[in-house]
Amino acid sequence: MDIPAPIAKKARPFFLSFFQALSDDMNTLINAPVECALTEIALRRGEDDLSELFETENSVALTLEDGLHSGHLYMVMDVTAAIALSGLMMMLPQAVVEKSVKTRDITEEIDEGFHEVANQIMGSLNTWVEKKLEGSHLFLESTEQVGAGELPAQVDREITYLDVGMEITVSKFRPAPVRWLLAREFADQLLRLELPASEEELAAAARKRGGAPVEEEPPPPPPPPTPPPVVRRPDEYEFDFDAQAFLARCNGSELPAPNEPGGLRVVMTLPPCTLSAHEEVSRAVAAAFQEEHRFIGMDRNGVVVRVIGQSDLRRVMGAFYGSKAATPREKALLQLPISKLNENQRMISILPQGTIDQAADLLKSHNLHALPVVASNGQLRGFVPIQALLLYYRKRA
Repeated sequence: MDIPAPIAKKARPFFLSFFQALSDDMNTLINAPVECALTEIALRRGEDDLSELFETENSVALTLEDGLHSGHLYMVMDVTAAIALSGLMMMLPQAVVEKSVKTRDITEEIDEGFHEVANQIMGSLNTWVEKKLEGSHLFLESTEQVGAGELPAQVDREITYLDVGMEITVSKFRPAPVRWLLAREFADQLLRLELPASEEELAAAARKRGGAPVEEEPPPPPPPPTPPPVVRRPDEYEFDFDAQAFLARCNGSELPAPNEPGGLRVVMTLPPCTLSAHEEVSRAVAAAFQEEHRFIGMDRNGVVVRVIGQSDLRRVMGAFYGSKAATPREKALLQLPISKLNENQRMISILPQGTIDQAADLLKSHNLHALPVVASNGQLRGFVPIQALLLYYRKRA
């Protein structure tokens, strides 16, 4: 599809600036030169139009905008660039990376590495998106390897995409193409555009905004009366080492019921550790491995906005960090602000007045190792680890 010149002109400055910043971020991540350059801007709609981008093997990342729910985007990266970035990030031997790039061989290790590379790239983009579009947030939904001539399973063939072409040069490898496909509604909101759309697309968007009329259902019968909840003083919901020890020494009959409001106090066994978003990664490493905090809350303006675990830091710093003198890459990473970590994380938390059953449901549904307990004013009160819940239910059995 031809793109109107005013739309291309309006989109161009954003991506020029972002690609320059992305070059710097990737350079830091893999400790090797990376150059990202804008090549073209176009529009795509329909299977024939989209298929032109998938004539060779690609590594694809699907990202959702889950703050305003304005849409999604795809990053479509030629496998040679995905292999080079992933291999260098994981510090694989140069000869191994070169051989994999030459053969376009995506191993299981490279596939896992690409997911982390995509997470870092989307985190970099998220910084720009949040500045440009208030209330927005990007979340990496999935990554996949797509064969030549195939389209990603979830790509929507009925909507218009803003197609932004990028050429990426990783270290001494040949330049490779990357395409950014922004769904029309997301591109419109982010860049203040009005992309052309088919009548069917506009009708579907109108239905989405307005919704279909729904017949009113009769009100449900009133619930049976329930006993009033146990009212506890606010300070009883703070982390308390006495409460932590209580779980270990008591028997099941002394424990609060799983649906008792505020019962979290006996399973909130990890004390809170909070660091400011501008502090360096080196401070988080010290808190995690020297002070032995398994989970750390990242604070911005008095509100916890993210959680960093020991496993997150090991993944960023590499499996061999600390076993020998720090490499230039590790030194660069240690100087980054911790706000650069887990940028795509969905913050899942529970109020101190929550119940143990609610905490268990959240841990299970979001596959978490620990659940942050956050007060209504945004302050971190502690963490509920999955081990504490297992001990609680074992004693209650």
